[in-house]
Parts: sequence; C-alpha cells; structure tokens
Amino acid sequence: MKFIIENVALKAVASSSGLSSAARAGVLEVRSSRPLIETPGPLLGSRGGAVPHLTNETLQFLDIANSSILLPFQHHSKQTEVMKSFKKGLGAFVGEADRVSVVSVQDPGVETPTGYNQNKAISVWGGKNRNIVDVEQYKEFVLAAKPDLVVALCDGDTPPESATKRINKAAKKTVEFLDEFLEVKTELPDMAVIGAIEGGRDSQIRKVSAIETSKRNVDGFLLDGFHCNGPSAANIQWEEIKESFLETIFHLPGDKPRFYFGPAPPDLVIELVAAGVDIFDTSYPSLVTEREAYLVFNNKFIKDSNIDDVIEININEARAKYEENFDNDELRLAQRPLVEGCSCYTCRNFTIAYLLHLVKVREMLGKVLLSLHNLHHYYTFFQAIRQAVLMDQLHLFKKQFFKAS
Repeated sequence: MKFIIENVALKAVASSSGLSSAARAGVLEVRSSRPLIETPGPLLGSRGGAVPHLTNETLQFLDIANSSILLPFQHHSKQTEVMKSFKKGLGAFVGEADRVSVVSVQDPGVETPTGYNQNKAISVWGGKNRNIVDVEQYKEFVLAAKPDLVVALCDGDTPPESATKRINKAAKKTVEFLDEFLEVKTELPDMAVIGAIEGGRDSQIRKVSAIETSKRNVDGFLLDGFHCNGPSAANIQWEEIKESFLETIFHLPGDKPRFYFGPAPPDLVIELVAAGVDIFDTSYPSLVTEREAYLVFNNKFIKDSNIDDVIEININEARAKYEENFDNDELRLAQRPLVEGCSCYTCRNFTIAYLLHLVKVREMLGKVLLSLHNLHHYYTFFQAIRQAVLMDQLHLFKKQFFKAS
C-alpha cells in the first residue's frame, strides 16, 4: 500500500502543550489493480454488505469519487465458513468486487454496548445477539474474507466516564491483539493492516499506544476509543478531545494514513482534517437519513475569497442547522429541490413536496432518495475540503463554512 501526500497545509493546529499537526491531502493506492482513494475523504459505509437503503442498482445513481466500501465485521461475524466456501472474498460476496474493501471491527453507525469485552476477546453485536471474538477467530474470518484493508482486532470500549485502569487495559490489550493478528500478513501479504490507537481521552495512555503501535508493521492508524459509535458519537465536540487527539497524532509517523471512524458532523470533520486525519466514513449522513432528514449545510469552497477573521460560533446551534426535516406542512406544495444547486440524483429529479409525501406515508423510496442526497452532499463537502487543503486555504474554508451555517 502506498500513501502519497500531495500537500501539507502551512497552518497547523496546536494544543496548549505545544503539540501540533497539520492537514494534508493525498492519494491512497491500496493495490495497483484497485481504484485510488483521494484524501481527505470518507469510506462508503455498509451494513450487512449493503449501503443502508440502497441496492447495488440504486447505488449507481450516487456519483462519488472514492470507490471504497467499509464492511464492519460486526455484521459478518457468523459468515467465516461461508467466506471459506465462496473463496472470492467479502467484497465480491456482497457484489462490490470493484471497490476497495475495508473491514473494521465495529459498525461506526451502531452504538456498541459497553462493559462486555473480556481479557482475551471482545464482543460484537448483531442486533441483541452477542458474539465473543478472540484474535484467532478474527484472523480466521479475515483470511477467508480477503479484504484490501483491515483494522486489527482492538478494544475501543473506553467511553468518557471510563476509569484510568479500564483505559490502560484496553490500550495494552489492543497492542497484544495487534502482535498476534499481524501473523495474517504472512498469508495475505498484499492486505494492508490498520493498527488501532486506544487510550480514551487520556493523553498519556494515548501517547504510549501511538508509540507502541508505530513500532509494529502496520500500514496505517485508526484513531479509536473516543466514543462508542452510534448517534451519541455525533455529539462529540473538538475541544473535548483536542488535547488527547493531538497527543496521539504527534507521535504517529507522517507517511502513513490516519483513520477516524464514527458519525462526524461537518464542523468536527474540519477540525479533524486540520489535525491531520485522512480517512473517515459515512455513518453521519446515514444517521441523518434514519432521522428522515436531509443535509443542507454549506459544502462549497470559494478560493481566495475575503472574509472577516473573527466568527463567533456556538457549535450546538450550528449543528442544529446542518439538516432539515419535513415537519413543516408548508413543504407539501414546495416545487423546489431539497437544496438549490445540488447536483445529486434526488435534487435533479424530485421536489420537496414529493419527498415529504414519501416520508409521511412511510414509502421506502423516501429513504432511498434521502440517502442518495445525504451521501452526495457529504462527499461534495469532502471534495471542497480536499480542494481547500491542496490550496493551503482550509482556514478560509472553515470561515466560509461557519459564515454560511
């Protein structure tokens, strides 16, 4: 796997301890036969092998740059024997053989119950069904699934209220898991392994985790353990995790990609990119679709524009404006698209009035069309971020974003 950094922003994000990191734009080449992944950018999230509400046919209406898909092990943990019999890998099994396949342990869009991990195993959940998985079981699945990238087994069960003892245990276990898991590289040498950095929000534990993981033969890093996935993870604010996050980034090598999984609102994405994160996922727009809402925030970048230096922001108020729902009955006659100027399939072909009707009568087409818009809107946002980073103007895009929001 090759990670080619095209530009590193001149302006860095600094912490009170003096640590800093900067945004970068690049291209990730997993294999010569696979599509390139432009960064910063998201992986297309899936559940049970399918993008929520979209079939492989309707997915063709989504025009996105990054041809990659996130396949959480959580939804495939019982399919090891099936994968062995199929022999062509998980990507081909779910009908996405042409995309870069990335296996994570947990689904970023589904809350992970806390308190169920064991000394030598973790728990993954299929609905209310708990499955206890150790490294050997996970390796067996990965060898059969043959993904392009895989996150090594890790213990990210460190919610904000976790005790230091629990956080330290999770970080040490994850390094031990990694040492054992890396044996898969002898059988799948072309597969990239992503090592997870744990430590909750404890800067010192994260520092140790980052240093120890960097010593291993990994191809990238997942900044894990800041949340327990699902809707509550979208409530994280940058200032809550800034110190521990920058401590982690500072101790990671700059030539390997950095991943952050979990529902990330656009303001958090901007801060994480500025801190040096490269790859995200699409759990945030998927959660908005589940709320039967649609994204409306500013996702365009105007280079070299003039804007006031000081913009006072209340993040909670800003996030309330990122999406709209169909509660307003005046929309039932609205003959306009969800977002003026949006080029997604939904906005080009359907009106708000029609979408409101679909949502109100619980027609499944409603969420199909909402999903297409929300994913397109989110991907367009990342294209704007990438353009801003390439031009050393991420700070300007941030001002434009909040000015419009």
